Amino acid sequence: MSILTGAYNHSVDGKNRIRIPAKLRSDLGIDFSETEDKENKDKRFSLVFHTGTDGCIAVYTQEAVDKIFAPFADIKMSDFEKYRAVRRYLNTFETVESDPQGRLVVPPKFRQHAKIKKDIVICGTVDHIEIWAKEVYDEYFGINDMSVADVNELVKILDL
Repeated sequence: MSILTGAYNHSVDGKNRIRIPAKLRSDLGIDFSETEDKENKDKRFSLVFHTGTDGCIAVYTQEAVDKIFAPFADIKMSDFEKYRAVRRYLNTFETVESDPQGRLVVPPKFRQHAKIKKDIVICGTVDHIEIWAKEVYDEYFGINDMSVADVNELVKILDL
């Protein structure tokens, strides 16, 4: 899987379906040439939605989620505090399967979490993608590009 970058403006259709931009699908490793049924033009795949931070929906491949969940395998039910915390955390994830045309229905709890009505921004975020309501995205990131001072501040914060 490649580093995921870029921001793409899209809309949710009347049935609450979205399409992941081709570049991001490719970078996520979703290759229709392998999954396509030549006769039926079936382009099914699945991704895992998560209630992301700051009002977005974080979207992962199953492989990425397996890595996130791996440390939880050692938590015993008898460790009530950790077990309950993990259970609550796992409840914020849901696997969503595409329809045969490669569209994903955004589940209601995620649309509500992200305040999605119609216009969205889908962006790459290194190892996953994020889906934002356009209004929330514009407010959070601002409508201006990053200045040199912003980039320098980011480098400083990340200790690069």
